[in-house]
Amino acid sequence: MVRIVVHRFGDVKESFIEEVLEIVNDCYNHIGAYAVEIVDIHIFDKSSTMNAFMIEEKRKLGIETSGFETSFFAAHDAWHGTPRILVAYDKALDLPELVRIGGLRHEVAHTILHGSLEYYSFPMPTFLLELEREGIIHRQRIRDLLYLASIAVKDFEITRFLYENGFVEDQVAYNKYFLEPSEEEREAWKISMKNKTASLIVLVSILKTACCAAPLQKDEIHGEEIAEAIARSINFLPTELSTHLLKILEASTKFGENTHENVDLFMKKVINELLIWGKML
Repeated sequence: MVRIVVHRFGDVKESFIEEVLEIVNDCYNHIGAYAVEIVDIHIFDKSSTMNAFMIEEKRKLGIETSGFETSFFAAHDAWHGTPRILVAYDKALDLPELVRIGGLRHEVAHTILHGSLEYYSFPMPTFLLELEREGIIHRQRIRDLLYLASIAVKDFEITRFLYENGFVEDQVAYNKYFLEPSEEEREAWKISMKNKTASLIVLVSILKTACCAAPLQKDEIHGEEIAEAIARSINFLPTELSTHLLKILEASTKFGENTHENVDLFMKKVINELLIWGKML
């Protein structure tokens, strides 16, 4: 039995907390094989409060991620050594029920697969350090890329894990919902186009959601619609660039069980594809 400790911030209805606990406990019980002993669940009345909390936590711990705070209704971390799930009450209420369930299961799976500090600290690969030494890319940009790439890879691993454990319909609903390109993404791309390294950061950020959905492409029933949704999620980009992003996504087919090796593989594909395309750096 996993011990769940709930922390409530602001005006959150008890019925919502009960719903969250029911979904979380059901997911743990269904999966069965896990080594999670304790999980903290922070439920915030507002997403702005949750984001401010995350920023302050990272500031205290000296974690630099250039403000890449989540726009999703839930998040996870293990910065203090134990897994933690964060939920924004206001955003959760705006979601269709199956999307909300899928999202909470997604975070539960993170506590199982990525519930220790080793999954939140990634050393810089040699090939990226060489780019820094050659003056091609700044150290902070490397950190940003690794941070975004690690999120993309871990999200792929989570969807693959949930799918293999029989969670299909909710994961399809969750991923299709968030594959719809947001106005923020479109605007970020427009703003970044004048700066090559900024463009690279935005592109890897856009790939996060596609990478999360990628394991569902093999499903006999939903695979085609997921592939189409992935293609639509990047169709606001130039056609040639979209093609290169899809090639980067193909790296996920070679992901094994080692998260750090998967991140290195993904980053090599990112650098190779985007250097080939128009010298992004």
